[in-house]
Amino acid sequence: MMSLKLTPLNFKEHYEVIGNGIVRLKGFRIGIEHIVRSYHEGYSPEQITQEFPGVSLETVYATLTYYLHNKKEVDDYMNQLTSWTEQQMEKDDEKEPLPVVRRLRRLKEKNA
Repeated sequence: MMSLKLTPLNFKEHYEVIGNGIVRLKGFRIGIEHIVRSYHEGYSPEQITQEFPGVSLETVYATLTYYLHNKKEVDDYMNQLTSWTEQQMEKDDEKEPLPVVRRLRRLKEKNA
């Protein structure tokens, strides 16, 4: 008699966690939030692979399966990530612009 050996989704096979707990697709600079947002926008898994060349259909399905099984946790993670990103942008806006940015702004004002 044949036996079917199923293995559960191995998180480390598809994802890596980088600084500040950010989850990325292994080997890419694409976060799981990018795949989930595309899914929320109505993209099919096949369309998502077209949006992110090099990402396998298996990884997209794994991400969506992980999301659907851990919806609250992933939604919370994405909300935290959005807040953190907004805070970082506010900090960047408060910094003194680089000399090249100041120069470009002056040039833009002269040409306006």
